[in-house]
Amino acid sequence: MKKLIALLPLFAATACLSESSSTDTTKDAGATPQAETSVPEGDAAPADPSSNPVNADTIKYRALATHPGCSTAGLSARGAGSEDSPKSNNMKPYEAASIPGYKCAAKVYPIGSEDASKPIVLLVHGNSSTPSDWEAHPTGGTPMLSERLVSAGYKTIAVDLRYDLVDDPVGPDGATGNPAKNMDHGWAVPIVEHFIDSVMTANPSRRFAIVSFSLGPTVVRDALRHLHRAGKNPFARMQHLVFAAGAHHGVSTFRALCGKSPTMRGTVTCEMGDRTAFTVTDFLKPLNGATGEYETPCADGKTAWGQSGVCGGNKVLYTTVTMRDPKDGTYQDEFVSEAAAKLNGADNQVVELTDTDATNYFYNGLFKSHYGAVRSAKGLDIILAALAK
Repeated sequence: MKKLIALLPLFAATACLSESSSTDTTKDAGATPQAETSVPEGDAAPADPSSNPVNADTIKYRALATHPGCSTAGLSARGAGSEDSPKSNNMKPYEAASIPGYKCAAKVYPIGSEDASKPIVLLVHGNSSTPSDWEAHPTGGTPMLSERLVSAGYKTIAVDLRYDLVDDPVGPDGATGNPAKNMDHGWAVPIVEHFIDSVMTANPSRRFAIVSFSLGPTVVRDALRHLHRAGKNPFARMQHLVFAAGAHHGVSTFRALCGKSPTMRGTVTCEMGDRTAFTVTDFLKPLNGATGEYETPCADGKTAWGQSGVCGGNKVLYTTVTMRDPKDGTYQDEFVSEAAAKLNGADNQVVELTDTDATNYFYNGLFKSHYGAVRSAKGLDIILAALAK
């Protein structure tokens, strides 16, 4: 059971952040902050967003300066376990990336020969996990996405959201509270926003692609929204966004945890919504729009969140990957469904159950179908083909 808890991916969620959390001060489409008037030269001013849905400041984003997860401490000590608490393959030690201006943890994958004509690929892992979501299983050695990307000449960097530093309480029995150390968007988004901004600033002449998994897709989408609202224009240099097993329209754990857990376990499921009977949540309103009209900003090279002329003329490619749901029967993915993972305007791809296998692509067989989007041969092929476009 302890192994199961240690490897929980995205969605065993939460309810309230600590009082040290900082409320989101970046308004969504319902207001226009001063920074939003800064648009690329030659672009039109942002359209009047008065009719757009508002976040209502319900998400409490951690202030980066005091964020307990924005740390490189302890990375070299990871994986130290005991017989009772064995080493987990998602706690590998590594040397923290050196990125100018970046204060949090990230991992740069060594590359033999970089192809500078290809975008720099940023990887954003799932909940209760680390960059090892992207790496070969320690007992199997089958190359995963990080190994395949560097072999193909892509400069590749993975953020580490430091779930091991999550400050939610665990009950005296070791099981109640937030034992899997789940994080919500208030924890993850500030780190990923800082990560994307720092790497883009450090590489001003390069284009970028982002691949994210599980909790990662909604974290990336919200981080890009924040950067856009701050006038950073991230979409002008974004080539491809790949979202694997994302909960864009609800998650299976909503009914079990939303409002029932006073920790981030409950909060993140409330932010995601109910997969079974999805209604857009306050968190997802500014990302999706009322009817999905905002789901793929700058896919047309012109429009983002109802604003025109804010893409720098760059058309961003979108791909989603998830397990195919059977015609009759239960969903294949433990957390999301095909409908939950799809985005309007994206190339929505699926992995068949027959495309998965048992050769250590997946962590000890746990969450096999959820990880199928990024660790099966078919899932990897879809992602690599998308990035090559």
